[in-house]
Amino acid sequence: MSEINNIHDTFFRETLSHKEVAADFLANYLPAKVLRHIQLDTLSITKDSFVDVNQAEHYSDLLYQVMLSSGLPGFVYFLFEHKSYPNRFVVLQLLRYLIEIWELHRRQHPKAKTLPLIIPIVVYHGKPKGQAIRLTELVDIPDPEFSAYVPNFDLAFYDFSPETDETIKGQLLVQLVLLCLQAKNTPEAVEKLAEIIALVIQMDENATSMHWLEKIFRYVLAVMDIEPEEMQDMFTQSLSERKGGMFMTVAERLELRGETRGVQKGEVLGRQAVIQRQLTKRFGQSILDIQFQERLSKATPEQLDLWAEKLLDAKSVDEVFRDN
Repeated sequence: MSEINNIHDTFFRETLSHKEVAADFLANYLPAKVLRHIQLDTLSITKDSFVDVNQAEHYSDLLYQVMLSSGLPGFVYFLFEHKSYPNRFVVLQLLRYLIEIWELHRRQHPKAKTLPLIIPIVVYHGKPKGQAIRLTELVDIPDPEFSAYVPNFDLAFYDFSPETDETIKGQLLVQLVLLCLQAKNTPEAVEKLAEIIALVIQMDENATSMHWLEKIFRYVLAVMDIEPEEMQDMFTQSLSERKGGMFMTVAERLELRGETRGVQKGEVLGRQAVIQRQLTKRFGQSILDIQFQERLSKATPEQLDLWAEKLLDAKSVDEVFRDN
């Protein structure tokens, strides 16, 4: 898993794996007609993960068990998509994971005659706007009479890209988590950092809040590309002494004052070299066009992620570097 995606994966797991955070997310985003059938106070996270090793760089997942109002157990499955652009075929991947969850349930309950309900939720925070695409939209159906032979199910798709229509809501912590996920797409946006600080100001200063603040500060420091001094001033001048002190503690731990940025720069250069070697191996070009070499040399970590993903399916060098 690449370093940048590992940051998103860690942040996702550290936050959504707490049932209080997951319950608040569900309470604010699932439709009311579905929520009334779910006992959120019974959420219990499982240790199981279904994302295979080949997809781990672009996806993370969490599986919660929950009691339904009928008295039967069910599941809520979070699939976190941290690709740079939406995957049109994510529903196909999701279907495979749902089947694996049911197969696991059968192994654990060999005498069961039915399968538990699973509510699949996709959380996307890439750059372009995303949307839910059902399986029936992906299968070529020559006549409506054939529709009965295609699996069809709804997925709860939540888009937190920069151009999303999704409103950020929930308690302070959930709002902060979602704002942080958005912030990584506009790493130089001072106004997005100001939104995060405005919420941090409202947080209590008890031990639990300070625990969460450390995770938030660590993520912000890792994904935002604002001058260290400017970021330091924004936090320390706006926050209380205790919260400002927590920010500086985390910043110093990550060696904000230069060494971390040097390491990150080295990682970027290494990834640029890897992509150039992959392009040469894939397309047989020993020397890239000067225009492409220049784009590689000025690329951000997210652009490198995007090009690395496109390399998997691209038919030409032009297709890798194409903006759309």
